[in-house]
Amino acid sequence: MKLVLSWLREFTDVQSTPEQLAEALTMRGLEVRGIERWGASWDRIVVGELVEVGPHPRADRLQLTKVRIGKSSVLEVVCGARNIAAGQRVPVAMVGAVMPDGRVIERAEKMGVASEGMLCSGAELDATDDGDGILILDPSAPIGTPLGDCLGDDVIDVDVKPNRGDLLSLMGLAREVGALTGAPVAYRSRVLVEGATATEDGLTLAVDDSVLAPRVVLRVVDGVTVSASPDPVQMRLKAAGLRSISNVVDATNYIMIELGKPTHAFDRAAVGKGIHIRRASRNERLETLDHVNRTLDPSDLVVADERAALALAGVMGGAASEVSATTKSVIIESAVFDPTTIRRSAQRHSLRSEASHRFERGQELDVAPQAAAQVAALIAAWAGGTPRRYRSPVPHTTRARKDPAPRGSALRAPPRRTSGTRHPATLRWPSFPSRSRAVRRGSRVWLGRGRSGRR
Repeated sequence: MKLVLSWLREFTDVQSTPEQLAEALTMRGLEVRGIERWGASWDRIVVGELVEVGPHPRADRLQLTKVRIGKSSVLEVVCGARNIAAGQRVPVAMVGAVMPDGRVIERAEKMGVASEGMLCSGAELDATDDGDGILILDPSAPIGTPLGDCLGDDVIDVDVKPNRGDLLSLMGLAREVGALTGAPVAYRSRVLVEGATATEDGLTLAVDDSVLAPRVVLRVVDGVTVSASPDPVQMRLKAAGLRSISNVVDATNYIMIELGKPTHAFDRAAVGKGIHIRRASRNERLETLDHVNRTLDPSDLVVADERAALALAGVMGGAASEVSATTKSVIIESAVFDPTTIRRSAQRHSLRSEASHRFERGQELDVAPQAAAQVAALIAAWAGGTPRRYRSPVPHTTRARKDPAPRGSALRAPPRRTSGTRHPATLRWPSFPSRSRAVRRGSRVWLGRGRSGRR
């Protein structure tokens, strides 16, 4: 888990240096793999202000710019980008700078005009995936400041052990830091403005086995425009070790990092009348997002519609329902799946993902609706659109599993067998083996033997 310190400070106050915090976490019993400064490779790349932007005298596709990098230092730089204008703050690679791809910037003549550096795109800096235009910085960025001091971030790489799945999120690590420092910990939920249309209008939900999927939350956002995420979002995800894909998909990954809750976005146009959580059929086929056609096993859990499987639950989505540039409406699925089932599916298909890594370690039931709401809020902010009105839960039917819980196991308490609307907080205690004693801790049920109830 890569802990981005500027992101962590949005959850709790951190006054320690990265080295001091890493030492404190180590003494707490966590393993810190290392500390890195994201953006440290931007040597001799500074913040500049565009003073003049005009046409190149001998090339229609080039522009001639003058950029200030200090009180009395103005460089003349030839640039081919069209998204620049006088007054903007931009990254400037000076002569001698070494780019992340190893390229060295030299003074060069372009169509008879000397260029004394290079204006940088986000892709050239390996900061964003946008290589079509120059990276436009905040207007308040100090001129001449090294770019690493302006955009860089400290990142602590924490090796989270299997028994501490709660630390696979910024919120979990913030609680750990708060316990060390005594500082308060808070998550500032984003305001979600819902439309008049209800989530369940034209969308049903069915769960075959409420032990395998004890909590499923669906939300719908209509009228989205899929494009690149804002530059600060892309940079923050890159610092956390994730690749930016689109504003919709990035919203799901953003909340996964914050809350530790994996969610998935489906193209509504590619989904039929409803979502069905079920076991896979024998020899059922699914092309996953990595564009590999997979033969599913009957023990795999899938998210499907009435026609076919749409995703390998808790592991990876399917290519047929992938969010694309033509997507106008998305379904957000936020669920809690049985950890053992997800782990076995990931191993069976040799398909480990950030989502399966978290599902295998268990999920809290109450985080599912919170994560779905926060993803919807981010999609509305980054991609436009209107989230549908949500009531808990979407009407659906469930079938409780009849086999008793194994001795000495940890599992989520399954909901009652219901028909129609059910409230997911209504739980039924499972049938336990004789001489076992159940101890409820949070939203989990632990089974033990003997009078003490200990395992």
